[in-house]
Amino acid sequence: GTWRFSSSSPRLRSWGRPLQEAMSAHPAKQRRRTRSASRLGGAGAGADRRILDVLVQQQRSAFPRILRQLEKQERKTGHWIWWACPTEMPGACDPIGSYVTHETAPEALTSESADLWRQVLEKICDLLEDKGMKVLPQIDHGRIHHFLIFWEKVADKPEWMSAVLERFRNFQWPPK
Repeated sequence: GTWRFSSSSPRLRSWGRPLQEAMSAHPAKQRRRTRSASRLGGAGAGADRRILDVLVQQQRSAFPRILRQLEKQERKTGHWIWWACPTEMPGACDPIGSYVTHETAPEALTSESADLWRQVLEKICDLLEDKGMKVLPQIDHGRIHHFLIFWEKVADKPEWMSAVLERFRNFQWPPK
């Protein structure tokens, strides 16, 4: 049969808090974000800043190769969408566990990788407009959806980021 517990269950009371509270205290998003932050010395704004630094270094390192690949293959291959389209949620397979927050996003836009980041995003947009959504694997479509939601809320974006978001909005990105 199916097990059912209510918050008044003797077993739950003996655990000290309701099962629902225990489960909601560590949703998947928080687990991944906490794991990323804990690798870099703790949670909070300091860890968010350190994760941004790691993301920027990864972008500086990977984006020249990614840009060449996009120009040659005319589609995305490889595993790097998290670095081009960062959100508050680390990618499930992102080896560096990168994310941005509304506090660190403005710094990302002015970081030493911003020019390369812009080139990669604009190349993705060019390919989308020329060849359609098939230039990105379907598994990445949800990332674009959430990238749009996140970055639309970032104040004082440079014109290039607003233009990229506008170009992405011309397509129907499913949430998953």
